[in-house]
Amino acid sequence: MNARLTALGIIMVLTLSGAAGAQSLSGRQILEKTIHRKNFRDAELKVNIQKTRAGVTKNIGLTLYQKNYPEMVTTLAVITEPEPAAGISFLTWDYAAKGKPDQKWYYLPAINQYKELNDEQGKKYEDQFGFSMKIFAIDLEQADYKILGEEKVAGKNCWKVESLMKDPNSPDGARILTWVNQETFGPQKIQIYDQSGKLLREFNLLDEKKYGDSWQETAGTYQDFTKGQTVKFSITDTKFNTGLSDELFLSTKLKARAEAVSKQK
Repeated sequence: MNARLTALGIIMVLTLSGAAGAQSLSGRQILEKTIHRKNFRDAELKVNIQKTRAGVTKNIGLTLYQKNYPEMVTTLAVITEPEPAAGISFLTWDYAAKGKPDQKWYYLPAINQYKELNDEQGKKYEDQFGFSMKIFAIDLEQADYKILGEEKVAGKNCWKVESLMKDPNSPDGARILTWVNQETFGPQKIQIYDQSGKLLREFNLLDEKKYGDSWQETAGTYQDFTKGQTVKFSITDTKFNTGLSDELFLSTKLKARAEAVSKQK
């Protein structure tokens, strides 16, 4: 797992740094601080997602669990709403070792189907159910960076950082602009372009709150112009450092967890 900047901000977790002295930082250093700005061992988030595509809107409720280990970050997503989908579960082990691929599993309680997914299958199922663990990501090793200046976004003072991908044919886009909040180091806005200059995807942060010494994104909008799709998310409840069990993140426990959620409906 290389260093990545994520829209939801729930994948990478380390320490929030203050803005003092940041004027001398390079574009890459600013993005690194954006990634490493959180400090929690585990987290439980209640998330509401509204997905609109081709004039049809779907509402999805999720509980996201995350736990951090020296060798990996584990994330479990369990759908709670709508009722027919309750219990559908996705589990990801995101390894720290460079070049070691993530492991992903899912469980569909309606047909009692459990399966380990390759990366392509994982993206397919995440898109089908309207959410992604990493709405989009920047691999810091795969781009060159520079600061284009400072701008206000939604009234917030931001650095505007340009990322030029070393591979312009990368599925992550050829050019990425990130507006980084100078107070929180959060991504206030992100735009992704292809090599012809066409805008492919855009993320806008709508709200964030401070918990302890860390800032957590609590609402945002993500638009995929290629798919004609808009995803809005809001985090309605947060719990940090509650001592989540290791067993919660075992693939062999997915079925039992999904059945427990389904029985609550």
